[in-house]
Order: sequence, then C-alpha cells, then structure tokens
Amino acid sequence: MNLNKIGNTELKQLTSLSKNGNQIFSKFELSNPTGSHKDRTFLHIIETLEKEKLIKPGMTLVDCSTGNGGAALAWIGREKGYKVVICMPEGMTQERIDQINNFGAEIIFTDKEKFLNGSVEAARKYVELNRNTYFLDQASSLLNKNAWHKCGDEITHQLKELKITPDYFVCSIGTGGTFSGIAERLKENFPNIKTIGIEVDKSAPIYAMKNGLKFTHSPHNLMGLGAGILSANTSLDVIDAITTVNGHEAWNRMKSFIESDQIGIGPTCGANLLVCESLMDNINNKTIVTLFFDNAWKYKSRWDGVYPEYQDKK
Repeated sequence: MNLNKIGNTELKQLTSLSKNGNQIFSKFELSNPTGSHKDRTFLHIIETLEKEKLIKPGMTLVDCSTGNGGAALAWIGREKGYKVVICMPEGMTQERIDQINNFGAEIIFTDKEKFLNGSVEAARKYVELNRNTYFLDQASSLLNKNAWHKCGDEITHQLKELKITPDYFVCSIGTGGTFSGIAERLKENFPNIKTIGIEVDKSAPIYAMKNGLKFTHSPHNLMGLGAGILSANTSLDVIDAITTVNGHEAWNRMKSFIESDQIGIGPTCGANLLVCESLMDNINNKTIVTLFFDNAWKYKSRWDGVYPEYQDKK
C-alpha cells in the first residue's frame, strides 16, 4: 500500500437496483487502501497541518474513532513517520481493533457510557499530559470537510464524462465532513441537485432540529453515525432533506445486497441503499448518487449486527 492509492475511486452504476427508470451510482470509497473513506480525511488533515508547520514526523498524533478513522490515521501516520494514539469507545469490532494494532498504533479504550464524547475527553487529556503530541480532532476540524471537496470534484468529473446530470445525492451523516464536502461541490456544479442526509434513528440531532423535536441520544449499531453531537463539519445549508434509518434494517439491507450483488459493503452503506430505494418509489427517470463507505470484512465479528455494550437499556 502507498499513499498515492488514496482517492480516485470508481463511480459505479448499481444496475441491479434500477427502478421506475431511475439509476443509482455509488462512489466506491471502500476501495481505499485501509478499506474505508477515512483514508481521504486523514491524508488531507495531516498534509495540511504539515504545510502549516503545526506537525512534523516524530510527533505523536492523537484522535478519536470507532475504527475506520483510527485505521486510516494509524496507517498514514506510520507511512509518514508519526506515532499514533487512537482513543476508541470500548466494544468496537475486533477487525478494526486488529487493523489499528497491526499498523502500530496505540489504542486507549474509553467508557462505553460516554461513547465518543468519552474518547474526546481522553484524547484531550493525553495531549495535556504528553509532550510533542497533537490532537487532530477530526470531528471538529474543518479540514475534515475540506478533504471531501476533492471527492466531490471527482464525482463531478466522472458524471460529466458520462454526460449525466445527477438529480439527487444521498449519504449518511456521521461527523458530516463527507456529506458536506461532497454536497458543496455537487451543488456548485449541478445547481438543481437535491441532497438527502441520513441519520440513525436512535441518534438523529439534525432530524430532531429540522422537525422541532427534542433530541436524545440512544445506543445503536451503526458505528460511525450518531455520535450524539452535531459536528462543526455538518453544513446545514447543503442538506435539502434529512431522514432516518433503523440500524437493524440497514444491517439487513447490507447483507441482502452482499448476497445479491457480491459486493462487500458495510452497514452504513446499507443505510444509503435503503434511502435510495425508498426515494426511487416516488420518482421516475432520475439519477441518484450515493457512497459506499467501507468494507464488510470490518464487521465479521459482529455479523449479527449486535453490539452488546450498546444495547438500549430503555
């Protein structure tokens, strides 16, 4: 693996899902070197901070993650000569823990009761107590969102090569960087495109805000989504509509798609598919663009979709 292999992923038509004359294209971010979209995020963050002379090889880079970002940072950090510390809520998949360890990073497991908020506390404390360290803070750093402008440009170029004007962009929202960065570029290039954001029903702050509801965070099984906070990387002005999905339904759709199409996608990809398919029931002859974030192999140890540590006690 090398850093030049990050990005420039394929935009593939999901021909098996065509319905009512509609077509779906997915950006295959799961083909990035560590198996997820987070490679883009951390390469951009690190290289920008290096240019600004805020970090340099030999330092220790610290961040919080449920797994994909941790693996991306661990690998990129190793390739560039950094030590890496990942603060991770306990109970994540063994595959992602192993991947981070295999790339030589240290993991600090944090209290499940605080989920990612506890990991942020641990990261800040680590940096306070250790010299020559830097907290990247992917959730709050706008370098996260900016990393995704390039992906939005790639999608634009790929669609224009196909002479296709997209009608919808459908994408799950975690930190918000991926959705917002891509949406900003797509709206610049295709002014009539409508964007649909997706949150997990157990932790949907944007949905609650847009619908005048009281927000409450509950445990769920779509790791990467629903951290319980609204990130600075979420640009509300580029979200035309927001909807929610049930985590178990997303896991089931992931599995049925893997079986039918032989493409190993992760659970949040299943969430994207559910919303794309629901959308197609009500439109005709439109083009939808979505993302496949990560690989199914990262979830084999939790293949029933159950995280016992995060079962809702209510």
